Amino acid sequence: MKYTGRLAVCFSSVLVTLIAMIYLEVTRTDAMAYSEVTIFVLVLQPFFWWLGKQYDQSNDLSKKYDLQQRELESLFTNSGAFLWMLDEKEKKFSVSKGIEDVMGFTSTEFEQDFNLWISRTYPQDETKVAAHYHDLLAGKTSNCEWRVYRKNGDLRWLEVYGQPILNENGDVIKLNGVAYDITERKQMEEQLESIAYYDSLTGLPNRRYFKLAAKQALARCRDQQKQLAIMFIDLDRFKFINDTLGHDSGDELLKKVSRRIKQSIREQDIVARHGGDEFIILIDGTDEAGVKELAARILNRFSASFALNGGEFHTTPSIGISMYPKDGDSLTPLIKHADDAMYLAKERGKNNFQFYIYKDEDIIARREKIEHELFNALSNNEFELYYQPKITLSCGKAYGVEALLRWRHPELGMIPPAEFIPIAESAGAMNTICEWVIQEACAQIKAWQASGLNVNVAVNVSSIQFDQDDFATNISEALKRSRLSPEHLGIEITESVMCHLERTKKTLQELKNLGVHVAIDDFGTGYSSLHLLSQLPIDAVKIDKSFIQDILTDPNKASLVKTMISMAKDLNFELIAEGIEHDHQVKFLLDNGCHFGQGYLFSPPLPANDAENFLQRQMINA
Repeated sequence: MKYTGRLAVCFSSVLVTLIAMIYLEVTRTDAMAYSEVTIFVLVLQPFFWWLGKQYDQSNDLSKKYDLQQRELESLFTNSGAFLWMLDEKEKKFSVSKGIEDVMGFTSTEFEQDFNLWISRTYPQDETKVAAHYHDLLAGKTSNCEWRVYRKNGDLRWLEVYGQPILNENGDVIKLNGVAYDITERKQMEEQLESIAYYDSLTGLPNRRYFKLAAKQALARCRDQQKQLAIMFIDLDRFKFINDTLGHDSGDELLKKVSRRIKQSIREQDIVARHGGDEFIILIDGTDEAGVKELAARILNRFSASFALNGGEFHTTPSIGISMYPKDGDSLTPLIKHADDAMYLAKERGKNNFQFYIYKDEDIIARREKIEHELFNALSNNEFELYYQPKITLSCGKAYGVEALLRWRHPELGMIPPAEFIPIAESAGAMNTICEWVIQEACAQIKAWQASGLNVNVAVNVSSIQFDQDDFATNISEALKRSRLSPEHLGIEITESVMCHLERTKKTLQELKNLGVHVAIDDFGTGYSSLHLLSQLPIDAVKIDKSFIQDILTDPNKASLVKTMISMAKDLNFELIAEGIEHDHQVKFLLDNGCHFGQGYLFSPPLPANDAENFLQRQMINA
């Protein structure tokens, strides 16, 4: 009640008065009359009323304070927050019950053990907690975020605000504050950061993260006068695997590729997914020798196949490298020059690394010149065919040749096919060039037959030309024009034609019906299982030279070659090994059942006249 104190005091005064009057009556004391006592009591009633009022007000304030305390504490009981107070002089720690929800410990456990708080701090955050505590003791308001272990071992994030309480001398006597559990907020921030700065498929940093890190690294290298490298990687034949097996398998390949690249680099280097099948690496504080070593390590890791969809696949990296400060003083030119160097690696046969070449040897200008003059090369008779003999390994005699296109440019000299064929494909000139190659090969076969050489010639066909609906018809017409029997002409195609399996089957069957010999070239660099090949009407498979080169030094490649030979026998395919350069390679192949091959051990590709002389000497049944 509002007047409880006042009524109680007044009632007490009346009661005391009555007791006094009874006492006077009993003792017959005349010291004070009844009237005097009554007047005295009545005169003091305002004082008694004031005294009761003070009691009522004090009691009311106390109740309000208690209520506010309970309301305030209730806010921090189940809301992932708690109040705390530290008596710095007595080292006494007080916390609200909200700490039980946050930490799993009771408030009593914390209050009884002053060191419990520090003991639950995540070790790597102890330094900033100490700095936070130091600022509070210095009389500064401070807030800090750090991690703590709950009683059950779970790791949580806290945001702690502190306020020092000072005495009249300015000394800190107490620290008060509030702490919030911000674990969910931190997890959300990490998710947002992951979305913003990391690739969702591979888990690698993305292009945005890479640019931020690279700019910081460039600033450090500029200050410390150190070098830095940007390495740009593009996967060879990724499109073939992606189109053949589907995007899920392509995604799985990208994950495995990213792991291999990450395993190849140093801890301080950063590899990011630049987009698609492209990766970019920041190599901080290095030189050209260190970059070469890293690039070689990456190439070596890609020598092993990738297990995908029940088969074994090979993809190789083409690597371009630019160096700071030699190739650029900021990130944009460094990335561009690394990209340019990567295209140079593509043009020089893929599966290699190249450093950026300066403007006086600019690969872009050379590429533009090649593309511009491609369309005049045929009319100017700049193209010619070279022929590399195919050998029966057991006797070293030739049984046929492979026709290889060469471009003898009047200014640039001999341009390798690995350089101009990709340009021709992108420029739309391949169909015209391939038609010329087939006609020229047929004419050469007839010329050799006229001189007494009964030789078979295999022609490499681009996947672009092979995908034409009338490809088999064009071959038939070329045979008719040259009056050549079809068994003397062979067609060699790469595994990329299997992107469209049904169309490939149809075209290959049409070629078989014509009587043309068909072989799969560069086998093992794309899909190194014979599962798909078993469905195709082909005659031969050619093992890519990258396997043959290392069969005696790389057990994995030796095992793969043995498997290819065994499976080819089971499927009744002729097997031809490419790139033979040493006698021990011949022995390995013969010991394991491969009887045909070609390579520089026997003969390099030769002009038509030189090839004819070679065949006259070495041809079986010449």
